[in-house]
Amino acid sequence: MAESDREQVVDWARDLLRRPDWVILDTETTGTSESDEIIQIAILSCDGTVLLDTLVKPTQHIPFESTTIHGITDDDVTTAPTFSKVYEKVQSVIQGKTIVIYNAQFDVRLIRQSLAKYNLLPMGLDFGRVDCAMLMYSAWVGEQWPYGGYKWQKLESGDHTALGDCRATLALVKKMAKG
Repeated sequence: MAESDREQVVDWARDLLRRPDWVILDTETTGTSESDEIIQIAILSCDGTVLLDTLVKPTQHIPFESTTIHGITDDDVTTAPTFSKVYEKVQSVIQGKTIVIYNAQFDVRLIRQSLAKYNLLPMGLDFGRVDCAMLMYSAWVGEQWPYGGYKWQKLESGDHTALGDCRATLALVKKMAKG
């Protein structure tokens, strides 16, 4: 591992913790394919305040394989708002903020897919800044793949709920800031 990479991650985490202008976002989904969508979304402020925590009613069935991961069933989301109903709240909470996401590539893709299902305009993810905590943590851990780059790390203490994973990501940022 390049020690300078770890130092850059520590600097990134310390910088975040000094600033008030960032949030942590996480989602749970119907699956991982290009047709899947969000069924839970949470946003946590940088001080740990819950800004949003809601189930989301999808346009499709939640497969058993997905339920075994996050525990969310079709019955759980029957009365939940659709993504179009939570869209404005999500947009208002993330606007102008740095958005920290564990595995940002996945969550941003699924948010965009959910936006497309409802013909909604892109939100703050397109004009805000998104940082991937998973990539930062992978560099901080420093475990190399045989073919180069850092091995992706599992989210420590994540429980596969959107809010629980937001809280685990905040704890991880604090851990990385300690060096």
